[in-house]
Amino acid sequence: MLAFNTDELMALTISFLLPFFRIGAFLMALPLFGSQLVSTRVRLLFAFVLAIIITPLVPMPQYDPFSPAFVLLIAEQLIIGIVLGFVVTVLFQIFSLAGQLAAMKAGLGFAMSNDPANGVSVATIGQYYMTMAGIAFLGTNGHLVMIEYLAESFEYWPIGSGFDSQRYWDILQLGGWLFEKALLVVLPLAVATLIMNLSFGVVAKASAQLNVFALGFPIIMLFSLLFIWIMLQDFLDIYRLFFQEMTTWLQDTWGIRADG
Repeated sequence: MLAFNTDELMALTISFLLPFFRIGAFLMALPLFGSQLVSTRVRLLFAFVLAIIITPLVPMPQYDPFSPAFVLLIAEQLIIGIVLGFVVTVLFQIFSLAGQLAAMKAGLGFAMSNDPANGVSVATIGQYYMTMAGIAFLGTNGHLVMIEYLAESFEYWPIGSGFDSQRYWDILQLGGWLFEKALLVVLPLAVATLIMNLSFGVVAKASAQLNVFALGFPIIMLFSLLFIWIMLQDFLDIYRLFFQEMTTWLQDTWGIRADG
């Protein structure tokens, strides 16, 4: 006759729930998987399957599930999962910001399109860069790498170890990294358009009767589109470089590393 031990069943449920909260929060914050394009049921099912796989490998502290300490433990897992997903979001926002800066330099800031993943309107070039970053993320198995980092986080951030306040400051410093890399991506286009604007300024000074604005605006726009097209051949290399910098940052700053 099959018999159930209540204490063992409760311990098994608790040992499953805590990793499930961290994994679920990570998937909710992860780009692509956490967007409105993916159903909440699909994310919950995926988190459920990952939790079943990872739970036997996670060391579980002894806690009373009906105590306030257990509620804080759940909050800790939610924070860690959101933070790990937010780091990947910063990587994607580099290309979104670079696309919006490129659109302003090219005179295409008025060209807006709806972002179905986030439900907001963004510059079309920024949306295009974001789409390419998503394809590169999936094509280079970036999602599998981040799932491995998530699994390794249970070793470097064991359940019940807390979330050091210094890590909040580390997250804020990612903002500087975001703007730095976005400017580096768009810098060649910015320099090229600056040279063209200076050239048209010289022409306007030499021949005041010419309508330089009517002549220069479409030329700069077409040149910028051509320049963006030329820059696309290095997009994958740029993405790989930034992704490597992100994983190096996770290793050097928080000590999380993966073997894959």
